[in-house]
Amino acid sequence: MRSYFYALLTAPGVVAHELAHAFFCWLAQVKIYRIKLFQFGNPAGYVEHQEPRKFYQHAFISFGPLLVNSFAAMILFAGIERPWLGNANAIFVWLALALGLNAIPSSGDAAALWQQSLRSVWRNPFVLLGWPLVGLLYVLNFLKRWHVDFLYTTFLFWLAVFVLKE
Repeated sequence: MRSYFYALLTAPGVVAHELAHAFFCWLAQVKIYRIKLFQFGNPAGYVEHQEPRKFYQHAFISFGPLLVNSFAAMILFAGIERPWLGNANAIFVWLALALGLNAIPSSGDAAALWQQSLRSVWRNPFVLLGWPLVGLLYVLNFLKRWHVDFLYTTFLFWLAVFVLKE
């Protein structure tokens, strides 16, 4: 019951996450086969697409949700007026939290990026520079067990309200 409630509360973030993947597929001219913007269960959504030809295309597709969800969450957090939980603010807070909590790319994104890097490294040794990014995705997903996504969303709030707004 609790997981369904959490899934419903964070559904806008899942939808934005998957749309970010789809947007970067479109930008990289990578064909999309199927999209599921939201579903109950694991995964909460997905984008099935053709294999990108270049490592940088795959990196942008994998990191797209981190960029889009984080930026959108900060914009929403920055739009909050004090007192923070007023009428319209509640919607901004909810949407910003949903976006921030779903900004971190999945372990599936990390695994796909890792496989692409292994296939690409012989053609382009500069792919080695992307390995720390792949490692970062794995570490962030491992830390999700201890709710690092909540800490990340808190960081986005702090950045938006106390740095960008000031």
